[in-house]
Amino acid sequence: MQQNFKVIEYDCIGSTNAEAKEYAYNTNSRQPVLFVAREQSAGRGRLGRSFYSRLSGGIYMSFLYFTSSSLSDAVSVTTAAAVFVAEAIERATGRKMNIKWVNDVYNDHGKVAGILTETVKVGDETAVIVGIGINTGKDDFPEELLGIASSIGEIDEEGRRNIVRAISGALLGHAEDPLDRGYITGYRERFMLEGMEVDLLRAGEIIARGKVKGVTDDGGLIFLPFGESEPEIIHSGEVSIRI
Repeated sequence: MQQNFKVIEYDCIGSTNAEAKEYAYNTNSRQPVLFVAREQSAGRGRLGRSFYSRLSGGIYMSFLYFTSSSLSDAVSVTTAAAVFVAEAIERATGRKMNIKWVNDVYNDHGKVAGILTETVKVGDETAVIVGIGINTGKDDFPEELLGIASSIGEIDEEGRRNIVRAISGALLGHAEDPLDRGYITGYRERFMLEGMEVDLLRAGEIIARGKVKGVTDDGGLIFLPFGESEPEIIHSGEVSIRI
């Protein structure tokens, strides 16, 4: 690969995000770095949850870059990353992907990819770590994930590298021009919650119920609570689709 970032590859690692965070604290370099592994033994998801990582059955990567911009939250970075992941998978498989706010990519059968964006202060700068896990191979998941998780299918080595390269290049472009909101069109085209009734959760607890009206240009959820006439803009939390 020829790119303007460093690449560190592993056969197996605990967590690429944890490795990226440790690297950020200890390096003097400000060059972006891609950490990529074939297996993870201690993957993490949002809200401190564990992230199921399949043995030799996925793409696990974290892209680290530094910025002097003030970042109050990571929603816009995560929104952009979701589009980049969906686009890369679509090019590799020829199948359309959908996005569930804010950080999950779905095919017709379930969740195929998750994104965890973390920020840490390093001196006067902020280190941004975009962690991505993509399920590949067969749909042979543990019983508790059946009907929830899915896979993009079998991917050969060239396909795997193409996916990693495409996502990393797009993230680098976003890091260099974070105010560019061009990705939001792709997000809206794939947004799967438009018009749906959902539960809004914080820390796993339902705090409101209502209908999704769309997403803002920076990736906020336009949410209309039941009984209200004006929507709210939500920038943190998660949603559960109401059946």
